[in-house]
Parts: sequence; structure tokens; C-alpha cells
Amino acid sequence: MAVAFTQEQKDEIQGKLIEAGLELSGAIGFKRMTISRITKAAGVAVGSFYIFYDSKESFAKALIAETEERLMRSLMPKLTTDGTIEIKVFLDLYRDCFRPENNFLLRIKLEDWVWLKTHLAGDAFFERDGDTERLNKIMPHISGVRKDIDPGIVINFIKSIYAIYQNRETFFEESLERNVDLIFDTIYRYMKE
Repeated sequence: MAVAFTQEQKDEIQGKLIEAGLELSGAIGFKRMTISRITKAAGVAVGSFYIFYDSKESFAKALIAETEERLMRSLMPKLTTDGTIEIKVFLDLYRDCFRPENNFLLRIKLEDWVWLKTHLAGDAFFERDGDTERLNKIMPHISGVRKDIDPGIVINFIKSIYAIYQNRETFFEESLERNVDLIFDTIYRYMKE
């Protein structure tokens, strides 16, 4: 017999699943993560997983969406009354999203990226059009941006951060955060008026 959960219980269970997924993605990687491992780490029954997600792929999309939602939750209070945010303030907030503890995709390694790209093929998360669409949605809200910006340059800088983290075992890990800081500084210098 199925258990009827209150909305509060559903929210709590879903939160536990997301947090377990984020934690496991760094510990064992997404490719090796199983639904039973996720639910065990969350302390919930396997059947509870299927209340929210129909597959591991839909769970991966939820983890990616959680990263984007966290950015939006931190961004909204920083918007001015006209709905804009200064470029430096925006990039500082965005930079925080590019720390492994705040970004599911920075926790995983190359083999996990390959799994995700294979299993989420055609999804906007990994397509150039989706990247451009996301950038174009936010750009009108950022003040102080030069008029002749090439979105591809900004997107390529961001993707270079993901590439660094995918291959972090070949880099000097103790310097990675500083490298990312320098990339964001370059993005700022390129984007500002």
C-alpha cells in the first residue's frame, strides 16, 4: 500500500534526495551512483525516489536545476528596483556557483560527464543553443555590459571551468580555485563597458 505524504514530508524527502545526490556525486561520481545508494544516503525508501523522479536521468536534471535555482535565489535579492544587477556583483555571485560545494557539475569527473552527455543527449543542458538561451535571458538584467559582447566568448570561458574540473587530476588542484578566479576576472574585463 502506498504511503500518502504531506507536502511538507514530500519537500523534506526531495531535499534529502537532492543533498544525497550532491554528496555522492563528489564521493563516488554520478556514473557509479545507483538509486539504491541515493536513497540509502538520504535515509528514505527506494520507492520514495520514484515519487519525484522516474529515472536516474531525471534525477541528474534535478541536480543541475538545483544549481541554477540556488544561483537565482542568491541573485533575486541583489536586483535593483529596475530589475538589474551591476556586472561585478553578478559575476561575484556567479563565481560562488563555480565552487564544487555549490555546483553539482564541478564535483563530477570526466567519466560522469560522458555518462551525462550520453544519457541526456539533446537536452538543453549540454547544447550550445541552450547555453546561449540561458545567457541571453540574464544579459538584459546585468548593467554595465559592453554592447558588442560575443556570447560565445563568455560561454567558452565558463565551459573552460567545467573542463578544468573534469580533468582536475591532471592539474595542480591546490591552484584550481585561483585559476577560476582569474577566468572570472577575464570574463569581467571582457564584458564590462
